[in-house]
Amino acid sequence: MKQTSFEKTILRMSAALVLVLLAGAFLTTIHAEASDDTIVYWGGGKRCHVKGCKRLTKDPALLAKMTKMTYGGAKKKGILLCSRCPGSSTPGKANPAGGKKKVGKDYGKYGRKGAKARKAWLKIPEKKYDSNTKVYCDALWMRVHEENCPMLVLKQKKKVITLGQADKEGWRIGESGQSGRQRCCFKGYRRNYPEKDISGDAMGIVQKLKNGKLKWHLAGCHRFTVKRDQTPMTLKEAKQARAYMCPHCVERGPSLTTADLETLKMRPTAPVFTPPEDWTPVPFSPHELPSKKEMNMLIKETLAQGSGIQEAVYKDPVATMEEFMGRRFFFPVGQWLAFYLGYRATGDKRILESLRVSARHYRDLCGKYPSVARQKAKNPEHMTFMYSMAVSARLTLQLARKHPDQVSQKEIAEAEGFLKAMVATLKPVCEGNDNLDPKMGIPKKLADDFRSRAFNRAANGIGTYAMASAALKDLQAIRNTTEYQPQIDLYQKCVQQWVKNWKSVGCLYTEADGKKYFYYPYGASEKPKIQDGLKFYGADDQGHFGHCMQGAMLMYDATPELGVDDDFMTAIANAIYHNSYTKNGSIQCPSADRIRPLSRHPFALPIDRFYMFEAFRDGIIDGQCSKLSKRKKAEKNSGYSARLKTLHAQYLKALRKDRTLVYLGETK
Repeated sequence: MKQTSFEKTILRMSAALVLVLLAGAFLTTIHAEASDDTIVYWGGGKRCHVKGCKRLTKDPALLAKMTKMTYGGAKKKGILLCSRCPGSSTPGKANPAGGKKKVGKDYGKYGRKGAKARKAWLKIPEKKYDSNTKVYCDALWMRVHEENCPMLVLKQKKKVITLGQADKEGWRIGESGQSGRQRCCFKGYRRNYPEKDISGDAMGIVQKLKNGKLKWHLAGCHRFTVKRDQTPMTLKEAKQARAYMCPHCVERGPSLTTADLETLKMRPTAPVFTPPEDWTPVPFSPHELPSKKEMNMLIKETLAQGSGIQEAVYKDPVATMEEFMGRRFFFPVGQWLAFYLGYRATGDKRILESLRVSARHYRDLCGKYPSVARQKAKNPEHMTFMYSMAVSARLTLQLARKHPDQVSQKEIAEAEGFLKAMVATLKPVCEGNDNLDPKMGIPKKLADDFRSRAFNRAANGIGTYAMASAALKDLQAIRNTTEYQPQIDLYQKCVQQWVKNWKSVGCLYTEADGKKYFYYPYGASEKPKIQDGLKFYGADDQGHFGHCMQGAMLMYDATPELGVDDDFMTAIANAIYHNSYTKNGSIQCPSADRIRPLSRHPFALPIDRFYMFEAFRDGIIDGQCSKLSKRKKAEKNSGYSARLKTLHAQYLKALRKDRTLVYLGETK
């Protein structure tokens, strides 16, 4: 029978409806929650992952370390799919409704964290600003600030334009921080024009990564340190060379200048270490001193590390200071740590002199730009730019007290100059009796910071306070004065209160065998769940735990009487030792791991930052390497960093017996 046009239309509509229904069913199947039989991967914590999840590692070695189970089994343990797993309905921080939520097209280029920050800004109630309001332009990044912005430095040297002009020209308005995620001023402002993007003609520098890839940065990026031998290159040229652009630079936006490589070349240079053809490095013993030849090689390698001055040089010194403000010193700077460990392990004064190079640089910065230095030093995370000043002064003055014939008056005077610069810089931060915290007895702003800042970000700053106080004590003894006693008392109180808070937030637990263990959360403000005397929270991952321990080491060295003493370091060593024989990425005590093992980040040993704890528990180094083959262990421990830290562990072990010891092998 011949169909009418009406019947044909009905049939076409019916077919279309069937297709829509089938597509809907198909999509529902795709996005449905995983079935109980689905295989998931779990690395600790409350979330697991299915294959295809962006958060699931693609590294076969790391994947093999994760626990494999069915989703049904995971749910019985209270473990759910992460919010970014395909088809997940688990709520996430950025998506409280559950499921994967795409970043809006206007923010996608900034990456997940950058987009999240910008969306958060839109939640600030809108505020109208006069377009003729004066704004102050940064010299390094294309940012403008309000007149009273706390992040505005060297205001008198800044270019001034109007808010309306800044908006129209594409300046970032009221942004601060390393990647521009913080809102420091103009809160509630809504743009009328788009932000300016980085052009192909923008001048930057290409970094060659360890994997051989090329990465293009704008000079001043906190993920990159400009070196004198690098070649400037435009973004367009970099892309032609197959370099990819640093995502932090994309997020931060255009730069207004680039590094002055010619002036940078005038900075002091380190000697080049060329390994002799007949020399093959071997692991050091944690119990016996290496041969004289091996010791000399280690010294030469240490001297070749470079000064560790972080910020680049720009023709406009304001840009240099702005980069200084954005630099991260808190891990701490690797070269400074190497010089400190190297001197303690060898007593070679050339290493101490290398440490003084950066100390002089930052002493001069404090003198020339005191307002910038004070702004940087207002919390323990950022005051670590004075680390080399405190540590070199401590080493010099400690040596001068014990062996006066080995230190010149000029060296003593220079150490005193470093300490005076620190005292002047820290005065607004921790001196004065106004607005003291009732519990800690220190300025309330500093106390609040102690209670909120991640421990790994603060520990090396607190260690710097400890070193400065010990150095000031040495100086007073040499000068036969009590001039610096108020500062000594203040700095020590800061150390004592920070350690006290660290211990109260963390968990110092005694196991059935009588051994004590100490572990703590990543965040200082985390509230734990307490069960049978154990604290459960987001325990710190191995990597950040290691950074924190470097600060603890300074406190143990300089001020053990303030809480980081032999017993406490032994409790930490016990926790590290236990963790090395697990597959858990976060460090806890055995009882806590039996109840709820945790991996803030995947298990990733060995970490040679932990080698120093060999001084407090035998077998730490072997434990760290317990997952390695004999060949891989030898390969790891023959590296420069592992050899240095193994030798430093010997110094700490000797220090436990003689608290006056300046360096390993010292003769009285």
